[in-house]
Amino acid sequence: MAPIDPHSFTDSTHPLTTHIALTLYFHFSSSTIHATALLTLQNPCTGPLSLDTRSLVIHKILDPETLTPLPFTLSSSEHPINGRHLTVSLDNHSSILILYSTSPSSSALQWLSPPQTFKKIHPFVYTQCQSVHARSVFPCQDTPAARVCYSAKLNVPRQLSAVMSARHCGHRDPVGSDLDGVLTKEATEFGFDLKSLWCEEGRVVEEFVMEQPIPPYLFAFAVGELGFREVGPRTRVYSEAVDGVFGCCCEGVCGD
Repeated sequence: MAPIDPHSFTDSTHPLTTHIALTLYFHFSSSTIHATALLTLQNPCTGPLSLDTRSLVIHKILDPETLTPLPFTLSSSEHPINGRHLTVSLDNHSSILILYSTSPSSSALQWLSPPQTFKKIHPFVYTQCQSVHARSVFPCQDTPAARVCYSAKLNVPRQLSAVMSARHCGHRDPVGSDLDGVLTKEATEFGFDLKSLWCEEGRVVEEFVMEQPIPPYLFAFAVGELGFREVGPRTRVYSEAVDGVFGCCCEGVCGD
C-alpha cells in the first residue's frame, strides 16, 4: 500500500476518481439517504481499488455496463478518524456503481426535526464535509489529492427545496428513468423498491452539476424550507425561509 494521505485509505498506485454521479433519496423520518454513486476513474483499473467510507451501509457494487456484482470487502472495525476501508476488486473497469445508504450517525449530516427549525413545520438537513467527512455521505477517495466533478439528483419532499455547492440545472417531478441503468429490474438491493419510493407522489427532484474539479471536502448541500435574499447581481444568501423577508428558494431558478 502507498497511502498519499494519513487520514485516507486512498492508494497512490490506484487511479483517482474524476467524476461522481449521485442519486440521493432523502428519507427524513429515518434520518437516512438511500443513494447510488457512479464513480468514473482516470483510467481502467485491474485489481483492488481503495475507497473511504464512514457510517455507510454498502448494499451492492455493480459493473455499470452490465449491472453484474463486483466483489468488495469492508473492514470490520471503524477507525475513529478514517472510518472503514472499502476495497473493490476490478477487472479492467473504468467505472463502478455503488448502491448504499447513509445512517443517522453520519458525521457530515446534521438532521433537524421540525421543532428545531425556525417555522417548526418541516425538517431540515445540511452537510459539513470538511475535513474528512464526505466519506459519510458517499464512498470516495476522501483526500484533497482527489479532485472530482460531480452531478447529483436530489429527491426531496415537494414542500422542501435544495441548494448545493454546484450549478442548479433542474427542478422537476421524479420519473422512473432517473434510475434506469442503476437498479436491476427487481430493485431489491436496498431491501425495498427504491423506484417506487423515488416516484411516489409529493416528491420533487432537484438537479445539480459541478463542472470544476473540487476536493471532496467542498461537497455540500442543504435541504429544507429555504428562502434567499439578493445581495448583488450574481449573489444570493440562502437560509430558512422567513415570511415576507426571503423569496422562494426556486424563484428565478426553476421557473416556479
